[in-house]
Amino acid sequence: MNNKPTFEKTFEAESINTLDLQNFTGDLELIAHDENTIKVEIYASVRSIFTFFIYSDPLLEFDHDTHDLRFEQSGDTFSIYAKPRYFNVFNWFNFQSTSFRIYIPHRLNSQTKTFGGDVSLKGIGGNHFFETWGGKILAQSTKGNLKGKTMGGKIELISCQGKIDVSTMGGNIYVANNQADIRLDTKGGNLLVQNHKGAINGSSWGGKIEAFGVEGSFECHTLGGNIRLNDIHGNIGVSTKGGNIFADIQSLHQYAWFDTSGGNIKITMPLNQPMNLDVSGSRIQVPPLADFKGLMTNDTIHGTILGGGPTVSVKTLGGKIKIRENNQPFEPIRPTDSSFKDGSTKPNINLEKKPVENTLSTFSTSSNHFEMTDKPKPFSLKPPYDLGFSIIFCLLVGYGITSIAYFTLEILGKWQIDFSAIQPDMVLLTAAAGFSATLACYIFLTFIEPKIPLDEVKFLPLMGCAFASSEILQWSILRTNVWAYSVPMAIYFYMALPAFISWTFLYYWFQHRNINRKISEKEYQLLNLEKLKSKAQLDALEAKINPHFLYNALNSIAGLIHEQPNQAEEMTIQLSKLFRYTTGRTEESFHSLFDELEIIRAYLSIEEVRFGHRLSYAINCDESLFSQQIPRFLLQPLVENAIKHGISRVAEKGIIDINIKQANDLLTIQIHDNGPAFSETLGGGFGLRSVKEKLKLLYGNKASLELKNNPKIIEIVIMNL
Repeated sequence: MNNKPTFEKTFEAESINTLDLQNFTGDLELIAHDENTIKVEIYASVRSIFTFFIYSDPLLEFDHDTHDLRFEQSGDTFSIYAKPRYFNVFNWFNFQSTSFRIYIPHRLNSQTKTFGGDVSLKGIGGNHFFETWGGKILAQSTKGNLKGKTMGGKIELISCQGKIDVSTMGGNIYVANNQADIRLDTKGGNLLVQNHKGAINGSSWGGKIEAFGVEGSFECHTLGGNIRLNDIHGNIGVSTKGGNIFADIQSLHQYAWFDTSGGNIKITMPLNQPMNLDVSGSRIQVPPLADFKGLMTNDTIHGTILGGGPTVSVKTLGGKIKIRENNQPFEPIRPTDSSFKDGSTKPNINLEKKPVENTLSTFSTSSNHFEMTDKPKPFSLKPPYDLGFSIIFCLLVGYGITSIAYFTLEILGKWQIDFSAIQPDMVLLTAAAGFSATLACYIFLTFIEPKIPLDEVKFLPLMGCAFASSEILQWSILRTNVWAYSVPMAIYFYMALPAFISWTFLYYWFQHRNINRKISEKEYQLLNLEKLKSKAQLDALEAKINPHFLYNALNSIAGLIHEQPNQAEEMTIQLSKLFRYTTGRTEESFHSLFDELEIIRAYLSIEEVRFGHRLSYAINCDESLFSQQIPRFLLQPLVENAIKHGISRVAEKGIIDINIKQANDLLTIQIHDNGPAFSETLGGGFGLRSVKEKLKLLYGNKASLELKNNPKIIEIVIMNL
């Protein structure tokens, strides 16, 4: 959504119990807040036919003439309704999207529906039903009951509590850090569950299932994918019709069953606890079982361990079964190496139970591994294929061609074609051709186009898809036999029109893909140039810092050579150690906090030789923070500033205290000295200015440097380190 809403309005929620939101196309986002009001923010944008629906331009004002927007309250239900006015000429050539961001009280229930956008729920309580025909679903930090579905988008459930029931026709489902009873269903996507407490009941028609760190009940089924489980505690039930099963079970409660029609099964589980064991496969490998009583052959095990207990059933029709004790695991069970394709970063799934940050994570799939990416998406123009855009595009082209052909033939009168027999059905025949072309383009671009290397021949299989989809749609739905009235008209409606619409869309898709590629290349070049610029600026700052410090140190050594040669020698040795450390650095802009403190210690050792008993210092930092990465030479200029403007101006003993601590996502560094208070003009000095510029370059607005008096402190705060 844009930063500034097109329209916003606030309603009192004192007597409201349920929010009912119906939207034609656009994203829906519900966010809980502590106020007893409903704050509605609307973000409207439009795609114009004059730009081939490529660009989405935000609207500065909401146009009530072209779009119907109503707010109504009936009893304890507050309704919001948004839909385009189809009879307005503007909407014939433009495609408007209306997205909602609504802040509601925690207690409020909701019913939301959109035909083409994403649905996002954050921090809300109560009961919520939501539906989208093709968008994504995100539920984050919710408490209550959720039920929703999407026709094809992916689903993410993060840090939720309560009861959840969600389904998607083909997208992937990602579940992390929840304490809830969840039912999951995807018709073709993958399931990934991490760090879950509660019950999981999931199914997929062909995707794989992976779970890591589950406590409670886990029951999932897939028709053909592999199943991988790790660190599972509780009741387990998994089955696949043709894939393999890999499981690491830490503790069993009441039952565990594993079933595959033809794949192999590998399981590690606590064999030293009582259980009823029922295993069958083509070949079984198990270690010696304690106090086993029953039948044991190469392909069957049926009996009890230690007198019996939880029921464990492991069965495969033709595969092999290997069962081991927990302390003798197979190779580590980790996410496999293929997965969601929305992101491009390397998978980084941590099996430790750490909280998920309150940021929207994107995840994607291909065929083998799972991948989370929480970085913001870069700007790009992907060839869109959403439902509304594709249908409108193909229908407009179809009706345009049909209108031109019809009126041209009527005006010229060159071919005497009698339209009267099919005239009532011409609108439906043209619409059917448009829908056929939409279906053909979807099938071709999704399944066929990536496998054909030459663009020049791609129109041929697309034409075949158009003919097939047109025949199926025309005959199965309309049942209009145009061949009986006119062979030319039949060829036009059944073959020529769907093919021409499909080719037009394919040509647009090629052009848009090329534009996207060029923009991506330019964007990549700009990012590289920006990185090179930042690196050059950082190198320039360090190049200034080093001579600045060297100048002061050499002056100190020169002053000690005649009066205190031993101290001059010691100071020279410390200086050589310091510069041997700094000149031996890599090209990285960051290093560990431990390395930075080593630089500080070397510098203060040099200044101790210079000041003698007049200087003492202390560095307080927990060892757990030593591995934190901070910019190089971040603290040395500040310590030097404390020496120059603080310690050197006091007659008594000078003190420098450096305190470093971390709380949540904030790293705080404080440098204190007992010198005179900061003056108002001190911030313009090179040392402080260089540190401020470095923080701005590397962190933007996520880091700050502040000078404080009473007590005198230089404080650096870095967010999300």
